[in-house]
Amino acid sequence: MIKNTNLNLVTFIALMGSSALALASKLIFNNILTDVFSYVIEISVIALFLFYLPLFVIHIKKKEFSENLKNPMKSNLYSSIPITAALISIMLIQIGIPYFKPESNTIISVAFWFISLLLSLVLIILIPINLKFRSKPCQVFGTWFIPPVGLFVLITAGSLLALNFPLISNFVILINLLLFGPAFILYFLTLNLLYSRSKFYELEETKTAPTFNIVLAPVGVSILAMLSTSKALIKYEFLELGNLFSGVSKIYSLIMFGYGLWVLLGLFFLYYRIVKEKGKIPLSELWWAFVFPIGAFTLASVNIYSFTNLIFIKIVYLIMYFYLLTLWLYIFSKQILLYFKNKSKTHS
Repeated sequence: MIKNTNLNLVTFIALMGSSALALASKLIFNNILTDVFSYVIEISVIALFLFYLPLFVIHIKKKEFSENLKNPMKSNLYSSIPITAALISIMLIQIGIPYFKPESNTIISVAFWFISLLLSLVLIILIPINLKFRSKPCQVFGTWFIPPVGLFVLITAGSLLALNFPLISNFVILINLLLFGPAFILYFLTLNLLYSRSKFYELEETKTAPTFNIVLAPVGVSILAMLSTSKALIKYEFLELGNLFSGVSKIYSLIMFGYGLWVLLGLFFLYYRIVKEKGKIPLSELWWAFVFPIGAFTLASVNIYSFTNLIFIKIVYLIMYFYLLTLWLYIFSKQILLYFKNKSKTHS
């Protein structure tokens, strides 16, 4: 996606999808096999993130960074960096690093949450300002959903952190409530833009088609953000909002769950039409955009089932999980094969 630099932002999209799979595996099954699987993914994600973060800091100083911020396709990909940091924060609390005490995992989680908070606040200002007057309606892609998705993931991470680290609970809960404003507004504004674009403009290149799957991501992460925040509000009796927010979040979750099913159906027919009219979607690293939205909706369904106990929702999240796992394994194996193939060509 971004040439002439060692920083490949699509890597963070892959880390997002992998994190969602690790969390879903742990929450749904929680046995020795899935625990080991989740640990391996979690540690791999943390290692890769820590490797790429310094590269991003160096990248900021380059002219290429300011140029990419003006690009309607590339600019929003930067928000995948704070999303990955927030997902690591969540994994440290819900999965944890083996042989680390829960307190140690929580303290490390705080560090990643602060990284996510700082980068999220900077990027949700920089990206809209730099894109202003430089984009056309036909240049709106699914990647435009990444900034609001990041805020919802950050809120979820903050709520889990508050539940496990009372020392900063009130501060984190207040930040969460304030972040809901730009998160929802950005989400609905982008949804309107993408809907208009899909109605009035043709898809220019089939290789960008996977990015439209990101439309499902805000559905899942907004549900997670609402439900996790309600738990924190109830536990700490913050401004006596707990019971009210809990009721609203449950209603919201069920409404958005129905919307998510409709989106899934719409995406199926969208991709069917694209393949029928334009041919197969070429396999590329952009296929990682398929993974995280499916993972987010799977995690949201698991959380909805926890307060409804409806068998239908359990069936949905199990189907979604195995679809997520199959998709991740397919893309991961293909990317590995492609990597070694390119490497062998380089040496020959």
